Amino acid sequence: MITLSIDPSSQAYADGQMMGALLVTAVVMAVIWFATRSWRRGPVPRSAVEAERAVPTALRRRNIVVGVLLAVAVAGGVRAFSYEGQPPSAVATPAVPERTIDAASNVGAYRLLTGAEAAKFEEMTAGRHGSGKHWFYEGPGEGPIGAILRIDTVEWDTELAEEKNSDTMSQEMRNYFGGAKATDVTAFEAGPWGGQLSCGFLTPQGGGHPIVCAWTDSGTTGSVVLMDEKSLPAASKIALQFRTASEKRA
Repeated sequence: MITLSIDPSSQAYADGQMMGALLVTAVVMAVIWFATRSWRRGPVPRSAVEAERAVPTALRRRNIVVGVLLAVAVAGGVRAFSYEGQPPSAVATPAVPERTIDAASNVGAYRLLTGAEAAKFEEMTAGRHGSGKHWFYEGPGEGPIGAILRIDTVEWDTELAEEKNSDTMSQEMRNYFGGAKATDVTAFEAGPWGGQLSCGFLTPQGGGHPIVCAWTDSGTTGSVVLMDEKSLPAASKIALQFRTASEKRA
């Protein structure tokens, strides 16, 4: 996956935003207090009578400014503490003690290609699928490939483990779909294994408009490119079938 330098969904980023909001609030309050100093005091009294009258006026003006400062403080506090970040992916969902990754031989109308059939497409697409393991499926359409499934886990990939200890699931998904240049990316139900699942359209190829769906949780990432699906909601259901059929959990 492509790693971005800033994770706007992380707790660290939220903490930074909170501190920034509190700092801005403090600066605004200080500016208001010092900018109204002369107004709060009022004109310099020239006699005892004017001095006596100036006291309640100054007190009233001071109370007005204090009220404004309290309003600014409340608004700033609400803004600051409204920032809420996500934990890193590694702790965002419950850890899975036992997990077996084994591509299902059939997922709905999709049939796993093996042997010489799979080797042919493996050679044609070498180096294009990223980390982890991948499998080819024949689909309901007329094309030679209906789906390409890819799954990676922290047990296989130390870089993925490091990434999940630093990035949130939202950042992982942004990185993946950004690298894939997918459009209309939409989040869907992630299924019984939890985490996040989203789908988006890939660049049209050969008259078709492939859809890619990707998912992530604390220890796994996966994706499936679907050549024969037409809508994102339908593709998300197929992707969920691929995920649950290929990731066996105790």
